[in-house]
Amino acid sequence: MYDVIIKAGGRIYKIQAEQGQNLMHLIRKANININSICNGNGTCGKCKVRILSGYLPDASENELARLGSDAVEAGFRFSCSYSIVSDIEVLLENSSVQAQIVTEGRHRTTTLLPIVSKENVILQKPDLSCQKADFERVTGNASSMELQNIQLLRMIPELIRESGYNITLVKAGTHLLGVEAGNTIDNLYGAAFDIGTTTIAAYLFKFTDGKRLCVHSDLNPQRIFGADIISRIKHTIDEKDGLQEMHTLIINEINSCINAMCEKANIERTGIYAVTFAGNTTMLHFLLNISASNIASAPFIPAVTSMLNIGAKELGIEINACGIACVLPSVSAYIGADTVGAVLSTGMYRQEEISLLIDIGTNGEIVLGNNDNLYACSSAAGPAFEGAGIRNGIGSVEGAITGISLHSGIQITTIGDTSPIGICGTGIVDAAAQMLETGLIDETGRFNENWQPTSEENSCIAERLSVIDGIKALQISRDIAITQKDIRELQNAKAAIAAGINVLVKQAGISFDDIKNVYLAGGFGSFINVNSALKISLLPGELTGKVTACGNAAGAGAIMALISKASFKRLEAIKEKTTYIELSGNNDFVDFYIESMMF
Repeated sequence: MYDVIIKAGGRIYKIQAEQGQNLMHLIRKANININSICNGNGTCGKCKVRILSGYLPDASENELARLGSDAVEAGFRFSCSYSIVSDIEVLLENSSVQAQIVTEGRHRTTTLLPIVSKENVILQKPDLSCQKADFERVTGNASSMELQNIQLLRMIPELIRESGYNITLVKAGTHLLGVEAGNTIDNLYGAAFDIGTTTIAAYLFKFTDGKRLCVHSDLNPQRIFGADIISRIKHTIDEKDGLQEMHTLIINEINSCINAMCEKANIERTGIYAVTFAGNTTMLHFLLNISASNIASAPFIPAVTSMLNIGAKELGIEINACGIACVLPSVSAYIGADTVGAVLSTGMYRQEEISLLIDIGTNGEIVLGNNDNLYACSSAAGPAFEGAGIRNGIGSVEGAITGISLHSGIQITTIGDTSPIGICGTGIVDAAAQMLETGLIDETGRFNENWQPTSEENSCIAERLSVIDGIKALQISRDIAITQKDIRELQNAKAAIAAGINVLVKQAGISFDDIKNVYLAGGFGSFINVNSALKISLLPGELTGKVTACGNAAGAGAIMALISKASFKRLEAIKEKTTYIELSGNNDFVDFYIESMMF
C-alpha cells in the first residue's frame, strides 16, 4: 500500500492506494471533485494534476500535446493515465471553484392550480343511523376518488377517530394521496427541478399563494463520469453497477437541494408534496433508474418519453411520504423534457408568429415553428461551447474568461471579476469575433501570418502572438492562450448549430425573414455576446435584432407544470405537434455544415 496525499480546495487528503491503482479513480472514490470531461479516455486533458513528489513518469505524446511542454516540465500529468507505484503528493487545482449557474427564466403568467391540493373536512361522526364505511365517509363519494396506496386505507379508521373526525385530504386530481389529522391546508409546498447535463437548478414554491420561496443550484455530480451524455451512458454499459451509480448520484443531489431549500425557507421536507422534473432524455432515464443504453446508438430509441407521475418515495426522493414526482414529457432521445419545457415557457407554441428557440451546450437543441407546427433537431456541437476541447477551456466557473476585447490591447472580463483561470464558451466566441474583426484570423479561421497592428492601441497584440508546441496562438495572459486548434474546434461547433438551424428552416419551407423571434435559452444563451455570435455566423445575420435571452427556460417550464396542472395538456400538445428531424441521416445537414464552417 502507498500513501497518496492530495491537496485540493484548501484541504489535504491522505489516502491509501494499492500498487497500480489509477489515480483518477482513487480521487473519485475519495469524493474529491475532479474534472473529467471524457470520463478518463485521455482525450480532454481536464483531469490534470501536478505531481509534487513521488514517481513522475515521462509524459506521453498525448499529454505533451494537450498540456504543453511548460506544464509537463512543471510536473503536470493526466490523472486518468497515472498508475500509482510509490508514495506521492498531488496538487489538484481548481477543484472547488464556484460555478455560475443560470436559474432565472421568463415564464408566462399562469393560473395557480397546483398539481397537489388539500381540503380540510369535518366528518359526520358515525352512529346507528349513519353506518357509512370509513373510506366512503372520508371521500364523500368513493366512485370519484381513486386510491393507489392500500396502506392509506389501512390507517384511515384509526386516524379519523384520533383526530376527532377533523381531517385534511391530500389530493392530486381524482387521486387520494393522503389523509392527515387536523387542518393542515397551509402546509403545502412543491419543488421544481431542471436537471441539466452540467448543472441542476431547483425552485421551492408555496402552493397556497404560488409564492417562490427560494432557489438553489449546483453542479451535476454525474459530471465526474464525463461532460457529455454518451460518456455517461458508456459508463452505465461498461460498469456492472454503473446505472445505479448514476441514479444514486442524482437522487442524492436532489435530496441535498431539497434540504438546502427547506433550511433556507425554514420548513420541513415533509411539507413538500410534489416535485416536477425537466431535463434531457438521458438525465431523466438516470433519474428513473432506467437504462439509457439504446439512446447512445442508432436508431436512438429511449425507454420512455411520456409524461409520468410517480410516487416520489419510489425514486428515493425525501419529501412527504405521499408526495408525487412528475416528469415532463420528451419528444425523442435528443429532444428532451428540458426543450419541451422551454417551448412551454416561451409561449412559442401558441403564437402565430414563427419563432426559433436555441439552447446551446454539448448538444444544441433547436426548435422552429408556431401554433401550427413545430420542428426540432439536436445538433451535436461537441463540447467547445462548454470550454471542453479548448486548450485552456473551462466551464462557467469563477475565474473563467467570458468576454474579450482587442480594440485597446487585450482586455478581458471574468466570472466573479477574479484572476483568469481559463476561458469558457462565451469567451471563445467573443475572442474569435474580435480576432476576425481585427484581422488576426481570416474568414477560413486561419491565423494571418502577415498581420500588422492598425493602431497604436493594439500594437501590443503583436507581442502576444506566439507558437505553442508548434501551433500558432494568441497569448491572452501568462497561462492562457487561444490556439489555431481552438479556433478549429469552435468552427466545428458553430457550424453544427448553424447547419441545424438551416435544416429546420428548409424543412418548414420558410425563409429567415419569416422568423420574428429568436429565443436563446440556458446559461450559454444568457451570457453570450449576441453581436459576436452573429459576427462568426453562429447565428445567421438575418436574425439581427430578433434575439432575446430567455434564461433557464427549461426550469421555467418545470415551474409552470408545478404550480398549474393546466400546463399538463399544453406539454402533451407540444410533444404531439413537434416533428423531430434526425440530422445524422440528413443530406442537407452535411451540405449546410460545410457551408457554415466559414466565419
